[in-house]
Amino acid sequence: MALGLARRGRRVVVLERESDTAEHSRAPAIWPRTQEVLEDLGVVERFLAEGIQLPRLVLHDVDRGAPLLRLPLEELRDRTRHPRLLVLPQSRTEQLLLAALRDQPTAEVRFSTEVIGLSQQESAVELDLAAADRVARLRARFVVGCDGAHSFVREAIGADLEGRTFPQRVALADLRLDDTAGDPTSPRLTTQPRLAIAIRIAERLWRLILPRLSEPGVGLEQRIEEAALRLLGGRPWQPVWRSEFSLHDRISTVFHDRRVVLAGDAAHLNSPVGGQGMNAGIQDAAQLLDPLCVALDRDVVEPLAAFARQRRRQVRRSVNRFTTLATRLLLGSRGRLVRPSLQLVDAAIRIPPIRRRLLARVAMLA
Repeated sequence: MALGLARRGRRVVVLERESDTAEHSRAPAIWPRTQEVLEDLGVVERFLAEGIQLPRLVLHDVDRGAPLLRLPLEELRDRTRHPRLLVLPQSRTEQLLLAALRDQPTAEVRFSTEVIGLSQQESAVELDLAAADRVARLRARFVVGCDGAHSFVREAIGADLEGRTFPQRVALADLRLDDTAGDPTSPRLTTQPRLAIAIRIAERLWRLILPRLSEPGVGLEQRIEEAALRLLGGRPWQPVWRSEFSLHDRISTVFHDRRVVLAGDAAHLNSPVGGQGMNAGIQDAAQLLDPLCVALDRDVVEPLAAFARQRRRQVRRSVNRFTTLATRLLLGSRGRLVRPSLQLVDAAIRIPPIRRRLLARVAMLA
């Protein structure tokens, strides 16, 4: 959001409670539509140089030694300049965006600065800030709350995240291999002894996705060991990061209130199955740029209200609906249906009209 505004010559201040960008990989998938946004921001070449490019996404079934699902994203070349999945840890994504932002003379980034108060005036928004054991105040014409699932900004405008939380939990684990000799194909899936997926996200770095379907006496450490043995062929590895969390299908009751607007997880939460959450947030910002610039030029709030209505409808009908369906396919019937479900999708993709439609949806071009 800040980089888009600064590239248009707007003065923008980023307020970040943490002391630096994210340390760990978190969301690694960057879909074609998001790559288009990065191109508009003038940074896509840096991303392509560092990320893993997958023009044809093939999910390999380790148990049967054969491809299980094929997504030929390269066939979208007539719809986008970026017909591929780009894999790059979110930690590096944040670093690249921050470096580009710091090249902009109208942008300022304040780390270790928490917003603790927000009040709207007729022509501005007053923010109370806590930084370095002192409280300060900042006055802004408009505020965009990109402050995540537990958004202070969302609470300040009286909005709630409505929706549901899935009963299942998911664990992620990043493992660093001791060497890269004979790297297995990526991504990979197994259901033996339990469902797990692995994808290579950087040099020697692999992400394990472990649906935590409740099973007495089976801890996360055991799940990681089993999945690494099965998916990485018993090669030696070192733990880097792990996280366990609930899955949500939630959306803010409103995306906008007068001079304040929400984007990213502050506005909507979706299941990470399908890897569209971070992408949807970046696309929120891209779609908000024009309305926000009009609002700045004319000192009016109507463009933000129009954005909020349209974007809320889009997210509910596309991103949240798609990721919820993908979650049901992955976790339904305790994971026993994942292989036949993916086989059915793979068969349907062989039909050209279905293939085009599904690829566009996965690529977030629909």
